Amino acid sequence: MRARAHPAFAILACLFALLLASFPGERVFAADAGGSSPARSAALFEKMVPVLMHPRCLNCHSRADFPRQGDDRHRHTMNISRGPDDHGAPALQCKTCHQTANQPASGVPGAPDWHLAPLRMAWESLSAGELCRALLDPQRGGMPPEKLVAHLNTALVRWAWAPGTNAQGAPRSTPPLSHEAFVEVARQWRASGSECPGT
Repeated sequence: MRARAHPAFAILACLFALLLASFPGERVFAADAGGSSPARSAALFEKMVPVLMHPRCLNCHSRADFPRQGDDRHRHTMNISRGPDDHGAPALQCKTCHQTANQPASGVPGAPDWHLAPLRMAWESLSAGELCRALLDPQRGGMPPEKLVAHLNTALVRWAWAPGTNAQGAPRSTPPLSHEAFVEVARQWRASGSECPGT
């Protein structure tokens, strides 16, 4: 004779499902934890794309010869240039204004080693597949997957999740996943073979 499940278990299962549905941006994609296939790996990278294409990342990974600001990605209001080493012009480097931490009084953001990503690492207008392949291509500033995951934990990258307020005192937007969830998806992508989407 088959034992029937206790009704309490069914209620608990429903409550757990509702809890997960309440926090869609914070889930660490537990369903992706098992198995490995190129399609699953590429799908994991797709989950990283909304973070990588958020203005907090794109403003630094720009094709322009100047930094961008804000969610509308406008040109830097101080007319700053990229400079020969991506740290600003020799007479006006990024660190002149951007300190190692946000400045609440002025709204100037800051983190250690503030600078633009090199032009070869520009992400603007790339598809998910193109971005993935660029991240893994040393000729384009890419790196092995394990080093990429370590890079995502640097202070400059983590700044995107604690960007402070702008000059008007309004909070800057942050990427759609928490930093912890984003790094966990990146780890799962690496562990599953670091496959890229086809397009």
